[in-house]
Amino acid sequence: MQFLSSLTVRVSFACVLGLFVAGCGEQSDHPAEKAGKAIDQAVESTTDSVGDAMKSTGDAIKDATESAGEAMKDEEKTTSEAVGLKD
Repeated sequence: MQFLSSLTVRVSFACVLGLFVAGCGEQSDHPAEKAGKAIDQAVESTTDSVGDAMKSTGDAIKDATESAGEAMKDEEKTTSEAVGLKD
């Protein structure tokens, strides 16, 4: 009888161990993991959008600065000619 009891304990232990190992396998995403992935994607998308906007704004400022500089040079020349000063 002791042999049967020992065998039962071993078989039970093997079954529990098998279920434990099977439960640790690859599983589908849990809601928290899905939410985390969604947040990561949103942050990445926002970062890309902000980066693009900053580049566009920087380009616009550079263009405006160059245009203003050219306009100032033209006005300086026009004013010098009107006053009678030559380069």
